[in-house]
Amino acid sequence: MTFICRGLRWFAVWSVISQLLACGTPAPQTAPPGDWTIVSPGVLYAKRSPVANSMVHVVRVDLAAVRFEVSAGDERGQTIDSMAGTQRSVVSANASFFDRNFQPRGITVSNGVAWSAVMSQQHSPLLACDVQQHCTVVLTPPFELKPAWHNVVAGTPWLVNQGQVRTVQDDAQCKNLCETLHPRTAVGLDDTTRYLFIVTAEGRKPPVLGLSLVQLSRIMADLGVLNAVNLDGGGSSTLFVQGHAVMDRPANEPNQRKVANAIHIFGR
Repeated sequence: MTFICRGLRWFAVWSVISQLLACGTPAPQTAPPGDWTIVSPGVLYAKRSPVANSMVHVVRVDLAAVRFEVSAGDERGQTIDSMAGTQRSVVSANASFFDRNFQPRGITVSNGVAWSAVMSQQHSPLLACDVQQHCTVVLTPPFELKPAWHNVVAGTPWLVNQGQVRTVQDDAQCKNLCETLHPRTAVGLDDTTRYLFIVTAEGRKPPVLGLSLVQLSRIMADLGVLNAVNLDGGGSSTLFVQGHAVMDRPANEPNQRKVANAIHIFGR
């Protein structure tokens, strides 16, 4: 009887130890319901056709598990596949609108270094993140650089504002950019600001022509995005996952376009 009791006590002690060890062991990452594929810890990817004749690529990023960065200023004017960060990143995508000198639109900051030459700052909604990966989307002016912002990228116009989607009347104010079907790139945050969504849409390759901003806005909202901004699109729209391009290029522009900058997602 004594032996049995001791054995039971040791079994009980070992059960407690096992439970404590299990508490310190992270559970295997699982994808939420749907067509998501786990790319790396904290990063999910899906390829969808949410409207007729469309092809949309969606990345959901857990900002608590990754690093968000904007490419460095000395890489402006390069294709995304030639940027140093792309081959090391989990995800890379094009970012800012730019002029012929690859000067980006709106406030731009790369790892704490603000780009000195930017255009249309006062009219450019933005995504900004601090060192701790706390991010915000700012959709209404004034657009002023805050000391805590460590990586910032801007675009135009807004896509989702506090859950409100764009209307055809909104798009009518910027007809060619907004109403016309184009390849697209967009970023947005959910209501917790923990999850960043990067969405790119193929286009200019019949029958896949692209999306209007109303369509893109609704797709973002359907993902659970609370606030989102449109980035450069057209031939600039490019998405790399684990160092490989996943988007088909426009028929009239088969080669990658040189861009002002890119956004990168790195594992920690």
